[in-house]
Amino acid sequence: MTRIAVFGGTGYLASLIKNQNNVKTNKYIFFSRKKTSRNYINYLSLKKNYNKLKNFKFAIHLIGPNNNQVDKKKYLIKNKITSNICDLCLANNIKLIYISSLQVYSDYGKKNLSTGSRINLKIAYSKSHYDSEKIIKTKFLNHKNMFTILRIGNVFGFKIKKKKLGVSMNNLIHSLCILALKKKKILIKNGSIQRTFIPSQIFVQTINLIIKKKFIKNSIINISYKSFNLKNIAQIIAKRFNFLFNLNLDIQIKNFIKKNIFLIYCNQNLKVSYNKNTFFFEIDRILKNLKK
Repeated sequence: MTRIAVFGGTGYLASLIKNQNNVKTNKYIFFSRKKTSRNYINYLSLKKNYNKLKNFKFAIHLIGPNNNQVDKKKYLIKNKITSNICDLCLANNIKLIYISSLQVYSDYGKKNLSTGSRINLKIAYSKSHYDSEKIIKTKFLNHKNMFTILRIGNVFGFKIKKKKLGVSMNNLIHSLCILALKKKKILIKNGSIQRTFIPSQIFVQTINLIIKKKFIKNSIINISYKSFNLKNIAQIIAKRFNFLFNLNLDIQIKNFIKKNIFLIYCNQNLKVSYNKNTFFFEIDRILKNLKK
């Protein structure tokens, strides 16, 4: 059984991995800097835990502030943590999967994107991810097949009803679903904005596939599923809301200019074809869980 250490084990993305259907070939262990966590670990003193972590084959790095939490202190701490995780992986020959973001690109939602597209160094959240990527590439410069960096879009959905959504409330689709249930309306200030959305089950499927196929080639990979403008997303939520509850939503869209949907160029080995039923199922599950 493949043992995988998940660093950032109490966050939203970790919860998706934790709540997946049983994967008998993988054993995920979730580590957190929260002292109340079952597997508490001090990421700033990882060297003390080298022996404790020596039997893991993969590590998933999910640690970092969200878009609304970036400040200089957390930014510097994340850089140190990333460096320490790389040292741990080198010491124990652990393959690293780092979860970055498509928001590192300056033209995310504005132009077609490839891994060579222009990087956004003006926004702290984007720079934080990009600097972590640079640390990883530097640390493993002379070591082959040790890491994969995944630049992912907006992951959404959750399997079970959570008493406290926490940081996942900052998720775009989650927040629109909450608004729909509370106010029976959705207000979009700029309907032209485009984003790439990834259902939670597709995110988990991608992680499992990388581990199963040992797709660790010291590479950066864009992970996308389907891009929509925010007007489209509001309309989809409204349709699913009507289907589930037989109620209509008031949708107010401002500043909408119709544009072609921009492409995200992805690695063909990890590309998943869009299925509207998969997308709808995830939104239905959000709405039903939030309504309970």
